[in-house]
Amino acid sequence: MKNNISAMMFGFVAAAILPNLAFAGGYNAPNGLPPGPPATAKPGQCYARVLVPAVYKNVPMDVVTQEGYENFETRDPVFRSRPETIVTRDGYTRYITTEPVFRTEQVTKTTRPQYERLVAVPAQLASKTETVVIREPRMVWRSGQNLSGVRRLDSSTGEVYCLVEERGVTQAVTRQVVIKPSDVKRVMVPAEVKTFNTQVLVTPATVKEVKVAPEVASYEVKDIVQPAMERKVSVPEQRGTINRQELVTPEHYEWVQVDCDQVAKQPMPDMRPAPMPAPMPMNEMGNGGQVAPAAPMVNANPQVLRGHTVAYSVTSLQTALAKRGYYRGPIDGIYGPLTRDAVAKFQKAQGFEVNGRADGKIAEALEL
Repeated sequence: MKNNISAMMFGFVAAAILPNLAFAGGYNAPNGLPPGPPATAKPGQCYARVLVPAVYKNVPMDVVTQEGYENFETRDPVFRSRPETIVTRDGYTRYITTEPVFRTEQVTKTTRPQYERLVAVPAQLASKTETVVIREPRMVWRSGQNLSGVRRLDSSTGEVYCLVEERGVTQAVTRQVVIKPSDVKRVMVPAEVKTFNTQVLVTPATVKEVKVAPEVASYEVKDIVQPAMERKVSVPEQRGTINRQELVTPEHYEWVQVDCDQVAKQPMPDMRPAPMPAPMPMNEMGNGGQVAPAAPMVNANPQVLRGHTVAYSVTSLQTALAKRGYYRGPIDGIYGPLTRDAVAKFQKAQGFEVNGRADGKIAEALEL
């Protein structure tokens, strides 16, 4: 039962790290991969494959740092100065004027003469009531015997009529009567006058003519005495020494025993081979043409972080920094100035010590 459990753990590690590999005897892995877990593995032990980077040595190499070439020296022309003058403003005639002097006086003018105005006074009326006879009294014959002393007899009817007086008819009338006749009243209207302030000339205006002389300025004129000249100068080539990287031990994989309890937590390592360190470009050389030492491979020896076996290359480091916006250079696997600067920016953002070196904290923070 115990052997079966060990076999299951070993199989899990192999599937996580070396997919599609057969662990039968005689297996030959490509690219320097070990053929399989060590034969000394015991039941209950777990192994992980770790990339061991290549080892290089520096070999001095003489190189031309600057080719010989021809340069030119030039000399500016020689000038001789002489003074000149120019009229900056022409002469002209200026006129000075004196304004006239006035005295203020008041003058009164009649705008309308005195005249007589006639005012009509209307008549005064009063109301008066009078009795007017609108029908005069008259004598008429009325039927009856005792109406008056004068009688007559109608022969046809035998009826007696008396001559009687019929009263007149009066009516009260109210009318307007003049109690004071109308009249004309004479009214004197005074004349209208207006006062004006007048300006009386005391001293007339005058004009004075003034002549203004022209203005001139002096300046310096430079004449060419000797024209510009050129001379050809030869610059010899310059040489220097750089370190050429020669391979001592190629990169290869080794099996390392790991804690079986942490196998499930291990991430899939970067299976790409680490790139060969490249020489620094010529514009980055210093110290008399010597190339700066190649940056060490990131995590040449795997580290255990919280139970994880970590092995990564410069390429994976550059890719992780580029995804987070810290690295903007090419993914070339070279741990150069751009990569160190990106690591330093990431360390500052994470609150780590800023030294530009990728260590275990950087790997864990970048999830490599």
